[in-house]
Amino acid sequence: MNNQLVIMAAIGAGAFLGNYLKLPSGILTGGMVAGLVAKGIVSGNVPSGSVLSIASQLLVAYVVVSNSDVATIRKHPEVVPVALGYIAVLVLFCLGAAFLLNKVFHIDMRTAIYATAPGGLSGMALSAADAGAETPISMMFHLFRLTLILVSTPFLARLFAR
Repeated sequence: MNNQLVIMAAIGAGAFLGNYLKLPSGILTGGMVAGLVAKGIVSGNVPSGSVLSIASQLLVAYVVVSNSDVATIRKHPEVVPVALGYIAVLVLFCLGAAFLLNKVFHIDMRTAIYATAPGGLSGMALSAADAGAETPISMMFHLFRLTLILVSTPFLARLFAR
């Protein structure tokens, strides 16, 4: 129980610090990084469960819906084929990366596919678990990817938008 408190306190402190430092998605990024560091140090775990999972998914769905504008697709239908082509190329690239993980690092193909698939952290965790993939391995890839993307994207956008 003591380890759980340390991890939850680290998540809260990291969220505050990430927001204070104005990191991209600072509350998420700071809380996630600090919580994972604390979890690694104390070798503990925090409670999870279906109620927490359902609540978080509902909140993420709400944020996505509230920040989306379906009318934009009607105004710019020319982007739909480009978006679909981009998705196809990305999925093929990720499938190639999965084959490399399988052959070079001997990660089973199911886990490798979920580890390299484009997608959000919570969605990929749920999908990997439901499919019987090794969720911790898949999540390690997504945690690194998400953290690096959240930190690097604003800097890259600023650099190349000039």
